[in-house]
Amino acid sequence: MDPKTYIASGILEQYVLGKLSVEEIAEVEQNAAQYPEIKEEIEAIELALEEYALLHGQTPPPGVLSTILQTIEEKGTPAQLKGNSSSRTLLVIAWVLFFAAALGWLYAYQQNKDRADAIAALSDELSTTEVACDSIQTERDQLQQELEFLRNPATLDTRMQGTDLSPEAIAAVFYNPASEASLIDVGNLPVPPSDQQYQLWAIVDGTPVSMGVFEVGADPSNLQPVEYVAGAQAYAVTLEPKGGSESPTLEQMYVIGEI
Repeated sequence: MDPKTYIASGILEQYVLGKLSVEEIAEVEQNAAQYPEIKEEIEAIELALEEYALLHGQTPPPGVLSTILQTIEEKGTPAQLKGNSSSRTLLVIAWVLFFAAALGWLYAYQQNKDRADAIAALSDELSTTEVACDSIQTERDQLQQELEFLRNPATLDTRMQGTDLSPEAIAAVFYNPASEASLIDVGNLPVPPSDQQYQLWAIVDGTPVSMGVFEVGADPSNLQPVEYVAGAQAYAVTLEPKGGSESPTLEQMYVIGEI
């Protein structure tokens, strides 16, 4: 093997930069042990890299790599540069610049990706916050409407007391003949089975008229809108099959109150 040709091949620069396979590294180290000039060239390359690293501790500015490569091209091919140590040093620096530029690009790519991920996360958080704010605003508007309804001088109320079926039960009906609107305050009613619902009735001239079903449990609002019925003399709540009944199940009456 001709050591000069081996040196001019560029394999030593790749060895110093850590770009060779395990087999190629073993070959370079074996040749370096056999030929002093190969060992000296490796040491010279390592020294050039150290000097460059000390002088340029950051990513080189654009154009430096192309300038060095152009200089090497003007001086000749790697085979023609085998006797020119300064040109070999330029070749090593060119390799360093290439990898430094690649690392700089990868770093910028990762930074941009992290920034994009952060923006996406903030956007999702903002959307969640907006939905929560909309929900809070809707709830606030509803509470404001209920408060105005209860404060209206034309709004009346009837309290319903528990029957023998549930003596502790209590509920109330708020109704406004002027606006023909009604609300029920579920008060304290036992949570019904999943296949049943409470139904409110208005007693008009002795005849029960349905004012609709309402929910109890699962954190419902205590005040719930129900149908308005004019001319009621009393109100009562019975437990009916889910969806309500056409007529009340009197043995399942939980509260009743006269106007």
